[in-house]
Amino acid sequence: MTAKRKVFAISSPGGHWIQLTRLCAGLEAEHEIVYALPDKLFKPKRDQKIYSVIDVSADDKWKLIPCAFQVGYILLKERPQVILSTGAAPGVVAILLGKLLRIRTIWIDSIANVQKISRSGELVKNRADVFLTQWEHLSDQQHVLFKGSVL
Repeated sequence: MTAKRKVFAISSPGGHWIQLTRLCAGLEAEHEIVYALPDKLFKPKRDQKIYSVIDVSADDKWKLIPCAFQVGYILLKERPQVILSTGAAPGVVAILLGKLLRIRTIWIDSIANVQKISRSGELVKNRADVFLTQWEHLSDQQHVLFKGSVL
C-alpha cells in the first residue's frame, strides 16, 4: 500500500470554503487532506485536520504578515506535496509560500467569477503550477486553463 499524498487545502470562509470542501470530498479517499481557513467556529468531521489562520483581505493588508507566519508554520509542520486553494487572500499567501518551499500548487478560481479572473487569482495566475477557471471564456490557454466543470 502506497502512502497517501498530503494536500494542504486553504481558502477564505463562505463560498470559497464551500467550493473547496466540495472539491476535497472527492479527494479524501486517495489523499490526506489538511485544511486551513480563517474561521474558528468550523467544526471538523471525524478524521479531519483543520487549522485556523488569521482572516485577511485586500482591505487589511497588514494582516498578511501574521497570516504568512501561520501558513508557513503549517506548511513546514505538515509538509504537504500539494497546495490547493479556491481563494481568496489566505490562498494567495499559501500559493506564494508554497512556491518558495517548492511545493506543487493548484488554484481553482471561484465559480462566482463569471466576468473576469478574481483579484486574488490575478495575483497567483503566473505563479501557481496549475490555475483553473470554471468558465471557458476566461481561459487564456497558457496560465489560465479551462478543463470543464470543476464543481
